[in-house]
Amino acid sequence: MKRNSFLNNITIGKVFVVITVIFFVALFIYAETHKTTNLNTDSTAWNEGMILGDRSAENTLIEYTDYFCPYCNEVNEATESNNFKKDYIDTKKVRLENRVITILSGVSVNTEQGAEAAYCAADQNKYWEYSKDIVSHIKADYFDKGIGVKDVAFPKKINKLPIDYFTQSAKTVGMDTKKFEDCVSSEAHKGEIESNTQKAVKLGVNGLPYLAINNYKSSGFSGGYSGLLNVLKAGGVK
Repeated sequence: MKRNSFLNNITIGKVFVVITVIFFVALFIYAETHKTTNLNTDSTAWNEGMILGDRSAENTLIEYTDYFCPYCNEVNEATESNNFKKDYIDTKKVRLENRVITILSGVSVNTEQGAEAAYCAADQNKYWEYSKDIVSHIKADYFDKGIGVKDVAFPKKINKLPIDYFTQSAKTVGMDTKKFEDCVSSEAHKGEIESNTQKAVKLGVNGLPYLAINNYKSSGFSGGYSGLLNVLKAGGVK
């Protein structure tokens, strides 16, 4: 009886060891197949037309954005300031990369068309000029009136906009409007936009604006230009 008991203990011990090994191997495989890429290692530009500044800049500030995100509008105003361009872009301390994605499409009916407009503007090397113009119009027409903004007493959504709304800015900045409209209406960049949006989600982007620079990342934004400076400082920009 003692011998059998001893053998049983050995067998149980072997089974336990095998199960433990299988568990840790499975855990390792799961971790490898589900691990999230670190935002700060994803340094390859997603769209060359959406980069402002020199490639040799010391730091890259990445902004995940959407034309119909009111807080993204605040980041745009900060990065468009002459001080930012003079002190950080022109001195090659920072280059700015925008990544237009559509994680807000469930709450904004214009997000996807706005993203198409952004990519189509980049096709004509007019992304920054176009963005400055269209964002200023969206702000004046909607955000300043409490439309498309959550934190108001009676929030209202921006209705679906016609393509003409987007074409006005294309015309203002000297784009080929026929080419632009064909690009937007055919959803020429739909696959790329969807792929980039999925990639952003896997990287941990869970709200907009989402900023990343070096080892620092931030969801949300406030404080205007001072807030931007705080982000740069937190990211190690001197």
